[in-house]
Amino acid sequence: NVIDSFKSKKIEKPLDIKIEEIRDLMRKFNKNSELFLNTGGVHSCALCSRSDILIFEEDIGRHNALDKILGRAFIEGIDLSDKLVLTSGRISYEILIKIAKRAIPLIVSRSAPTSLAVELARELNIAVVGFTRGEKMNIYSSFPSLHF
Repeated sequence: NVIDSFKSKKIEKPLDIKIEEIRDLMRKFNKNSELFLNTGGVHSCALCSRSDILIFEEDIGRHNALDKILGRAFIEGIDLSDKLVLTSGRISYEILIKIAKRAIPLIVSRSAPTSLAVELARELNIAVVGFTRGEKMNIYSSFPSLHF
């Protein structure tokens, strides 16, 4: 199956988070995205606790922006098992694999996930939230962790 091919482990402990906490983080994320607001030509990515943005990066490539926050988290020795990732870009299966390999239980995007990313997320118990804009969001995969 898909999991075996990427040697990723299932998330065993979900990140319990309220929908309103995700909205609050996304508001902070959008305010931090100054380069995107000025140019429209970059992707933003953030590593977050339930209440705050811990690491924020921007890059012309969505993969690069994610790699930057994951690299900084590694260097700083941050435990990722109780964190979430916010991104401005599409959640592809490659992005999801990067999240899975680091055992991050939740990814949230302003954009959409691909169908393969959603399928993989469901197999790995990773919560995926997309089209997070204002008060609206789509929940594509939710290992019991999102509370209304």
